[in-house]
Amino acid sequence: MSEIAWKLSANGQLAVLLEASSPKPGNVSRLRRFSDTGYRHFLASATLLGRGLYIAASRGVSVAEGEVDASNVLIGELVYQCAEDVFTGLNRRNTLLGTILLHVPLVVSIAAGVKEKGFFDSTITRSWISTVLGRTTNKDAIDVYRAFHFTRQSGEMNKEDSSWTKVHDRYDIDNPNVYDNLRKDDISLIDLFQKSASVDTISREWSEDYELTLTQSHPYLSDLSESLEDLEEAIVKTFIWLLSKQPDGLIAKKAGWDQAEEVTRLAQVIVEGGFSSNDISNLDVYLRSDGNLLNPGSTADLVSAAILCRLAELQFPKP
Repeated sequence: MSEIAWKLSANGQLAVLLEASSPKPGNVSRLRRFSDTGYRHFLASATLLGRGLYIAASRGVSVAEGEVDASNVLIGELVYQCAEDVFTGLNRRNTLLGTILLHVPLVVSIAAGVKEKGFFDSTITRSWISTVLGRTTNKDAIDVYRAFHFTRQSGEMNKEDSSWTKVHDRYDIDNPNVYDNLRKDDISLIDLFQKSASVDTISREWSEDYELTLTQSHPYLSDLSESLEDLEEAIVKTFIWLLSKQPDGLIAKKAGWDQAEEVTRLAQVIVEGGFSSNDISNLDVYLRSDGNLLNPGSTADLVSAAILCRLAELQFPKP
């Protein structure tokens, strides 16, 4: 068993648990739930995610050792493995698809970087992300779409936005010909995500080699936390800070961009006011005023990626 892979898979599971446990406004936490999804579903998801993350980390180690070429990491297969494990067993709720999409390339790349240098470094990690994602294939794209079907992802509100084009229609998960289109165009996974970057938060993060996670969110979280002891408060603040920087993709999909931008404005007020507990509580009430329509799920996924980086930084510190 690879020590790096074992530790990183555990870090990935812990990142999910810490993100889900922290009382972030508008999200499921150990204190709050939605009508159809509760904290227990995230606990189950985090547990079921372990095998896929271990395989991902192991492949990262193998790439760094030169035993596996970057084109043979099979990112799509890894995403599919994680999604199958998480969504077809004890848990049948769509809890972690965005997190899986962010964590898989990140775990591969962190593992490769740690194997290469002996410690976590965001610049090295980002270099490996560029290498690994840049070598994705058409099979990777098809496997990721197979993973989408476990949760039947859809973005109805996105399709009403002016940024939604015929290209997006061609590769829309709801298009009955989408698999034929993917094969006919022989489009790689990274090319597909680059085409989706204007309408999808996670696609944009992939297309920019995790610029937001590795150069903004992780440093912000790292500055606020020294260890596990103070990580929860840092997670909540990082979540609100990130929400203040850009509209949440999931809110935009479900409620439209105007509503997503209003939530961003409210988060900016909280950041400027010094993270008043009263302001945070009021935001939570507002975000829950219409079920889970205003659930900032994409922001939660991005924060989970930043937590994973922080845990890796603590687990594999620089000498």
